[in-house]
Amino acid sequence: MFPERAGGDKPRRHLSVQLCQHRPVTVATPTLTPHPTPDDLTPERHAALVAVAVLAAALLTWVDGLTLLAYPFRLLLTLVHELSHGFAALATGGRFVRFVVFADGSGLAYTAGGWRWLVIPAGYLGAAAFGAGLLVAGGSVRGGRWALGAVGAVVFLATLRYSLPTLASRQAAGGALTLVAGLALGALLFWLAGRAGAGWIVFAVHLLAVMAALTAFSDLWTLIGLSAGGSGVDCDAEAMAAATFLPAVVWAVVWALAASLLVGAAARHAWRRWS
Repeated sequence: MFPERAGGDKPRRHLSVQLCQHRPVTVATPTLTPHPTPDDLTPERHAALVAVAVLAAALLTWVDGLTLLAYPFRLLLTLVHELSHGFAALATGGRFVRFVVFADGSGLAYTAGGWRWLVIPAGYLGAAAFGAGLLVAGGSVRGGRWALGAVGAVVFLATLRYSLPTLASRQAAGGALTLVAGLALGALLFWLAGRAGAGWIVFAVHLLAVMAALTAFSDLWTLIGLSAGGSGVDCDAEAMAAATFLPAVVWAVVWALAASLLVGAAARHAWRRWS
């Protein structure tokens, strides 16, 4: 047995702890407004630049007094036309030998093999697709930059590769013009893509797009006239007629309809985006 403590058991003391109740504190979070980037344009300014580009393209295409200003665009679009023939040959297993652009804005592409049904119409349809693609890409400044940069790089490199052989041919003068024009225009487009402001990008992309479309339609209309009149001029429609035994005018009309569908679809897409 254990002896009891003197005085017996003492009552235990209970400590009561009162917890403090904290009221919720509301912290105001500042609203962050993104700073505009150099490529930001208001919809109104974007639409205004597109309108100015369309007007400038129409004037350059139809006003005879502006022929000198329109000449570099004519050379660029002929480059696109002839390169489209060559790329179609490469894409269908053929060879792209060389090409040349002449001072009057005409050109020739020399290919071997490939699917002729695609290679022959690729020139006119390639120019129309070029314009349609730029219309779609021009919906944003970023897309326009990428489009101009890609076109500039392709024109520069393809000219360097496929126009040099022409310097050793009877068409050396045309080859020299092709080389100078292709390298200069390609470098200019690539420079614009990297250095130009947002406004200039939107203007340049739509100027090229509309000029490509108008030039494609103008050239196809001329082709329809030549083919219907039986002029016998050596042209893509006559080459297609020789390969298919269908009249050249039939192919000229078919290509014009196809070009209209391409450009029309791109213009509709652009209109929906702006509206």
